[in-house]
Amino acid sequence: MKLIKFQLSDWLMLLVVQIWALNLSLIKIALKELPPIPFNGIRLMFGSLVLIIWLLKVEGNLKVKREHLFKIIILSITGYTIYQYVFIKGINYTTVSNTAVIFGISPILISIFSIMFKQEKIKPIAWVGIFLGFLGVYLTISGKSGGFEISASNIKGDILILLAVILWAHYSVSARPLLKFYSPLKFTALTMSIGSVLFFPFSLAEVVKLDYSVISIKAWLFLAYSGVMGLAVGLILWFFSVKKVGNSQTAVYSNIQPIFSVLYAWVILSESIPPALLLGGVIIILGIIFTHMGRQHI
Repeated sequence: MKLIKFQLSDWLMLLVVQIWALNLSLIKIALKELPPIPFNGIRLMFGSLVLIIWLLKVEGNLKVKREHLFKIIILSITGYTIYQYVFIKGINYTTVSNTAVIFGISPILISIFSIMFKQEKIKPIAWVGIFLGFLGVYLTISGKSGGFEISASNIKGDILILLAVILWAHYSVSARPLLKFYSPLKFTALTMSIGSVLFFPFSLAEVVKLDYSVISIKAWLFLAYSGVMGLAVGLILWFFSVKKVGNSQTAVYSNIQPIFSVLYAWVILSESIPPALLLGGVIIILGIIFTHMGRQHI
């Protein structure tokens, strides 16, 4: 068996899952004071502003090839305008644990889309790794009291989160050909900004009606974290990894996120820790190793 060598992209993805795991709990807290749609509208515009300033400082322009413009606009709409609408609605109607488990299928969807779009060939051992990752996620969440739960109160949110995962998988895989021409910073800045501008009209009426005097500094800080770290920084690092090592190897790291989501939810939201957390974590790590071994680009 060849020794697995972890690259910079591997370590960066470990950072990304930490950022996104914490983000889930912070969003749940902020949504107690800010309705979901205005919350998302404000954080998207804030994150986009940070990215555009960053892009202009680093690269000095917003130029794209004319033949890529239509695809960038479509990905902006599906990857941000629609995705963010269903995601923020979904997380408001279901639990952090349910959200984490449903997002656990994203590596499977991303691998399927990668094959459909002829970007990768997935070896059998990689499929084993991908499904082990999901099994680890399921064990991590479903073994706990208050963990993954199918109920009438959660089903609406669960369906919306599932739709969000499908949109995310399509956006992530569709980005890879464009990353041959653009940096992760430019691709993320442009698609997020276009998607955010198109999303904002849906939130404008509620943004105007907000009683800003009763919103705490804590809620604004969590919104800022979600916009800058959860969106801007997290997505740049994600697409850096997609560009370097491909879709499947990047996506499998998202299976680690539920472990940290549970831990952060335990500390911050007082949710319980599942007894199967350690076992689930070991299975997820095995899944990452197998996926690493079976990755093959076309």
